[in-house]
Amino acid sequence: MLLIYSLVFFGFFAGAIVSPILSPMFLHPQEHGVLAESTSVASRAFLLGLAMSMMKLGEFFGSPILGQLSDHLGRRAVLVFAMGVTAFGNLAIAAAIEMDQVWIIVTGQFFIGFAGVLLVLAQSEVAANFSGPKKTQRFGYIYLASSLAYVVGPVLGGHLADTHYLSWASYSLPFYVAAGICFFCMILIYWRFPKNTPPENRTEPFQIGKGLQEMSAAFRWAPFRSLLIINFFIYLGIDFVFQFNPVFFVQNWKFTSAEVGWLMSYTSASMVLTQWLLIKPLGKRWTPRLVTAGSAIALGTLLTLQIAPQNWHWLYLILPLVGIMMAVATTNMSTLLSDTAPADSQGKMLGVSHSVRVLGSALLCFAGGILAGLAPQYPILLAAIASLIAAGLLLWGGRKAINAVATPAAD
Repeated sequence: MLLIYSLVFFGFFAGAIVSPILSPMFLHPQEHGVLAESTSVASRAFLLGLAMSMMKLGEFFGSPILGQLSDHLGRRAVLVFAMGVTAFGNLAIAAAIEMDQVWIIVTGQFFIGFAGVLLVLAQSEVAANFSGPKKTQRFGYIYLASSLAYVVGPVLGGHLADTHYLSWASYSLPFYVAAGICFFCMILIYWRFPKNTPPENRTEPFQIGKGLQEMSAAFRWAPFRSLLIINFFIYLGIDFVFQFNPVFFVQNWKFTSAEVGWLMSYTSASMVLTQWLLIKPLGKRWTPRLVTAGSAIALGTLLTLQIAPQNWHWLYLILPLVGIMMAVATTNMSTLLSDTAPADSQGKMLGVSHSVRVLGSALLCFAGGILAGLAPQYPILLAAIASLIAAGLLLWGGRKAINAVATPAAD
């Protein structure tokens, strides 16, 4: 499992390095970006939302296709391919920035999202080998690895793009570094990852539309359908924090990429400490449903408070609490989904939940760009509402289950 955790760290580290770049690059008219200085604020926010949504849309189409290929060709081959595509996407974006070609950036985002299968394969590996509190703990380690990457990556990437700190910095440089990390991951996978072979009795053909078929089948199964809807709202809140907090910082306080990177890393540090210190004790004391509901309520409340202060220094208090709640919610939601899915369909069901999440995020990132053009706080407010809806659905579903057990069957 150490290799899995290492790959998750490096894969997410590549994404973390470029995470503070898009918002200032699209939204800062006074600095060299990819848009003319005369471009309106609404148009800048719209194009930024489009670039964000294309990554999620690529992930929606890519996850089921690469998941099937891993069953037919083995995980090692698929991981090498995915890292290669991610490296190519980052190189294309770096070149597009230097040429001021917005549409190449948008296309590169799609390809990076298409290859974003690492987290799903890592979760499937855990689900296949662990159960109960140990499974929750191993899920926590996966999110710990990804969160740890976001402790260091945004600060490094933000400074590599900010000429206020480095005279030789540029918006394209972090994307070149990310591409190099992805090439390193390709070598690590090819060198150390076991050469697993598909089952000899596998006769199921490859289907392009299988992801949509599995999603439809999962929604027809009532116990999992409700969790898919809850998972959608949980991650709508969390994804909007990751995607639109930088937008909020840049629009509201004119932060540079380095300043955005510091605040993103600051939030991620609290997530790492949570995964390390809190996940296991919480899992022993309360059920995943109750823990997820409580963290979703707290997250919605904190996000509402985040957009209230006029002074950005309040973020030093609010952002660590936001990070704690996101870490608790993601880990326990994964456990809840895994515990509900059939034992022989763990990978498929986790993949379906991931596809539902990213499709919703793709559509709403597009909408978030429009909302950010109207007011910077609107996407964060939408994230708060989504988190509270998820909590309400979790509590309502848990209450129904208790009533069903308590009510005797009619004779």
